[in-house]
Amino acid sequence: MHTKSALSFATILLLSASSLHAMKFETLGYKSISMGGASVANSAGSLAAYNNPALLGKTPYTVEVSMGAGISTYDQGALAPVTELDDIGFMDTLDKASQNVTSLTPEDQQTLIDGTGIIIDMNGDAISVTPQAYIGAQVYGFGFGVFGASDSAVTAVVDQAHDQLIFEYGGVYTKIDGSPITPANSTKAEYESSSIEFAVNNGLTYMDVQGVVLAEVPVAYGHNFETTLGNIMVGGALKYMQAVTYTDKYKIDNSGQIDNGTDVKKDKQSSNFGVDIGLAYQPAFDYDLTFGLVAKNLNAPKFDFADGSTYTVDPLVRAGVAYNILDSLQIAADYDITSNKTLNSDVESQMLGGGLNYEPFTDFFALSLRGGLMQNLHSGDQAGLIYTAGLGIGVKWFQLDLSGQMSGNSNSVNGTTVPEYTKVNLALISRW
Repeated sequence: MHTKSALSFATILLLSASSLHAMKFETLGYKSISMGGASVANSAGSLAAYNNPALLGKTPYTVEVSMGAGISTYDQGALAPVTELDDIGFMDTLDKASQNVTSLTPEDQQTLIDGTGIIIDMNGDAISVTPQAYIGAQVYGFGFGVFGASDSAVTAVVDQAHDQLIFEYGGVYTKIDGSPITPANSTKAEYESSSIEFAVNNGLTYMDVQGVVLAEVPVAYGHNFETTLGNIMVGGALKYMQAVTYTDKYKIDNSGQIDNGTDVKKDKQSSNFGVDIGLAYQPAFDYDLTFGLVAKNLNAPKFDFADGSTYTVDPLVRAGVAYNILDSLQIAADYDITSNKTLNSDVESQMLGGGLNYEPFTDFFALSLRGGLMQNLHSGDQAGLIYTAGLGIGVKWFQLDLSGQMSGNSNSVNGTTVPEYTKVNLALISRW
């Protein structure tokens, strides 16, 4: 991809992604990201306020603080055609044809024919880049933090009826039919109903950018009830939520925004409150076994887009299980009971996944090795099986942790194989 165009496309994505939220249950935190998304039964610490506040009822440390940041990309078919359109210079050739059809070279003719086919086929293709950042703290049974996560979608919207090479210049309409080019007279009516140039220039064919970034500031508490049946942990979180929504339209080859007037507002900031509740249970016959259940956003908080539409964060429910096989080895898994919408209308999120956490020593030096698998069970998902891994190293009171995810399915972009989905997160953890 040309450097200028690559920067342009990255700008589109970051504009959307830096103004976004997550309707799905985000894999947030070093354990969750690297253990196949598992967190509901095994995140008893600084991330419990986000993942399951019930786990605050029985924490292994008096105080834990963690902070982290990461980013994920999910290419649902859009990157390759956008890159190819840029590489062949389709938009420049389209502009050249609109000035003088007869000046086109045979190479220009082929560019127009190939580019039209690429655009028509990419309808519904999407890509997203979603950054995250968080800081969380657990003090005894209380949890606090600021958790920022995002949902974004840059989706190709292509008017399928406008698939003809018809151009207008100085009130004259010319149609190209076949190769080598044989210019023919056309009409204004045919131009407006069928021309791909008309669709591109008038916002009928475009890249639709939508995103929401949501910051949650919870105050959470969990309590453990010791019974003859085992440990029953109950917790809840009341959280202040602030969202910035963003919507815009860009040209199909990412060469710039579609001019819809400088007075059109594209972003909107609004706030609300959310309620989460969680449960966890350790049976008396084996306290190494933990079952977890969390329900997030029970009140379905709503936020506004600048165009007047409403963004609703639907309630979601996730269940999990964790088992300490040894003092140094834990296995855990999570399952989304609810299937939740995303900004890409073709894909919902319902994750199933799990993994292992191996900590051979923690008394002074600290080492954590993690791995797992996860997958979105929704039929619209394209990423397939996702592999996860993580490494934490340091001393008991301070650790540096790197975790990541990568899908097994991939796309080919300019002859290079690129995973459809990737995620990376860097975190710092301190325990006392």
